[in-house]
Amino acid sequence: MEIQGRLNDIIYQNEVNSYTVAIFETDEEELTIVGYLPFIHPGDSLKLIGKYVTHQDYGQQFKIDSFEKMMPQTLEALEQYLSNGIIKGIGPSTAKKIVDTFGEDTIHIFKYEPEKLALIKGITKEKALVMSQDFNENWELWQIVGYLERFGIGPQNAKKVYELLGANAIQQIEENPYILVDIARGIDFKQIDKMAMDIGISYNSEKRVESGIKYSLLRIRI
Repeated sequence: MEIQGRLNDIIYQNEVNSYTVAIFETDEEELTIVGYLPFIHPGDSLKLIGKYVTHQDYGQQFKIDSFEKMMPQTLEALEQYLSNGIIKGIGPSTAKKIVDTFGEDTIHIFKYEPEKLALIKGITKEKALVMSQDFNENWELWQIVGYLERFGIGPQNAKKVYELLGANAIQQIEENPYILVDIARGIDFKQIDKMAMDIGISYNSEKRVESGIKYSLLRIRI
């Protein structure tokens, strides 16, 4: 089942694996959601795939199997997204000024014309560029999450992948998917090998052979 909406509040989040309990609002209802949600903040717009379950103590919840972060769909959601502290130098007051000034063009300004942010009182050109960089780096992270989801690697691994590989993680993974064997928790060689074949890595690739040998040796030790 798929639902879309906005994250209103985080009740609990495990700092190690990002298991989260949060309040989520759709067009029809406000509900409790549970699951692995790294790098999320109040105000984020999300598409969730999962199912409704009933907890013996807390009642009905939506259990997340996978998710996708979307750009805010309304100006109100965009203002809340910018206000959540994820972008250095932008608080509620500045977020309101930015959205009031640029309206529907706000995301375009952050991505392609950040110098225009300096038109707002209190934002220098230097600060504008830093804000734009933070905005775009945050979005690059979400591209990593979505990319890994395509190959059955859940969001609980995205945080570690991003921390170790950085913003160009997708490029590094496409060049050598087998690096995920070493850094993604609970992922084995067979899963990564299938992913590598899907994206066109050669059957006789040296990286494939090296990773396969290393994996086999580790299995023997176990």
